[in-house]
Amino acid sequence: MIALAITGEPGVGKTTLLMRIIEFIKSEGIYVYGFYCPEVREMGRRIGFKIVNIATGAQGWLAIILEKAAELGYGVRYMKRLGKYVIIENEAERIGKESLMRQQEGVLAIDEIGPMELSIEGLRKAIIQALYEATNILVVLHRNMRDPDIINALNKKGVQIFRLTKLNRNKIYEEVLNNVRSEIAKTFKVRP
Repeated sequence: MIALAITGEPGVGKTTLLMRIIEFIKSEGIYVYGFYCPEVREMGRRIGFKIVNIATGAQGWLAIILEKAAELGYGVRYMKRLGKYVIIENEAERIGKESLMRQQEGVLAIDEIGPMELSIEGLRKAIIQALYEATNILVVLHRNMRDPDIINALNKKGVQIFRLTKLNRNKIYEEVLNNVRSEIAKTFKVRP
């Protein structure tokens, strides 16, 4: 069983590591579902985050800076805010929930489980349910994860947490990849 989480400070390569592992898993013919939340930049400035369904590629906004949200026609007056961002709850919840529905046996991958994602109660509940239901888990956790329900779900699954830094990221990548290879050999019938 794959039961791994990656955490660390911003910019150390958590998403890069996760996406490399996801590509490896897919190359073995194994279904991967879940979502990732890449940042979106305009003219070198971060303006927000998308939420992308790993299995289908469907995407929408998770959060966006106030002025860009208004420019795109979102009614920002009553939207939830987190720092300089407004949360695009309906879009993020719809994409997120769809991405967490397991269509077949495979690996649940989420990047990241953090304050933005968990600020949307429907998405938070879907994440917790998906963690309990998944057989194989590969997630990125916000460095200050304190949500007791998320922590409990991860503990019940025996998830091993790797703390990534700029100094250890190549070593951790190899450790995670070796772990995934070993578990794939035990758990899945892979292509010859």
